[in-house]
Amino acid sequence: MAAPAHDDPPGPHPVSAMHWCSCEACGHGCGEARGADRGRDEAPGGDDLWRVALAECAATSLLVLLTCTATCAPSAAASPLQRSIASGFVVALLVQCLAHVSGAQMNPTVTLAALVWGRMSRRRAACEMLAQLAGAVLGAAALRALLGLRAAETCATVPVAIIGPFQAVAVEAVLGGCLALANCAAWDARTAALKDSWPLRIGVSVAGLSLVGGELTGASMNPVRSFGPALWSSTWTSHWVYWVGPLGGSVLFTSVYLHAWRPATAAPRKLPVQP
Repeated sequence: MAAPAHDDPPGPHPVSAMHWCSCEACGHGCGEARGADRGRDEAPGGDDLWRVALAECAATSLLVLLTCTATCAPSAAASPLQRSIASGFVVALLVQCLAHVSGAQMNPTVTLAALVWGRMSRRRAACEMLAQLAGAVLGAAALRALLGLRAAETCATVPVAIIGPFQAVAVEAVLGGCLALANCAAWDARTAALKDSWPLRIGVSVAGLSLVGGELTGASMNPVRSFGPALWSSTWTSHWVYWVGPLGGSVLFTSVYLHAWRPATAAPRKLPVQP
């Protein structure tokens, strides 16, 4: 991605939200203290919050529809690499399309990490999570309408028989936690000078994590991604794994980053938290 001109404000981060404040670390000289983080998301007014929710709903709906369509391809059943790359590219595409509107998080695991980090209020986090849940249900409904019940069943995430439910929780916790870490690193002001493609960065992260855990749990990392197909196919086997694992891992890994790796500096200039 091309570097912005010196007089331009920094662009939005595609995964987390959004529009961070300018700071000394990113070279735009707003006077923010160096090092702590890139500031909280800009607070949208009441008239804008519905746009954020609509974008999250649309992005999550497309995420479920497109990734599940790739999973249902005849050649995908025997190719974990094909499924993983498709998932990563779909995430990169949707981040590119809608990051400037809502951040295109599409995942309560990421939204919860942003809440723990302090980038958004509980009200906004709840609004985004509800929109993501609704989007996943709509996306799975569209999948079933287009490709039938078997497609929804194929797309449902269920741990393989060789691991128990608590092992599956551990796998999903590690995968979800690593996804949260990728976002924490992006929010850290020390990475502000990076000029590579953020959509591609997060897409590659998702693809890599999918390769690691896809053959064990389906590598959901996303509770609503698992909920939508489960609802329309009535596949509830160990479904709780896909809520407890990623969300627990997100809180744990984000907390570790905050307390162990974010530099202790002078308190940054206070910014309003999103309503």
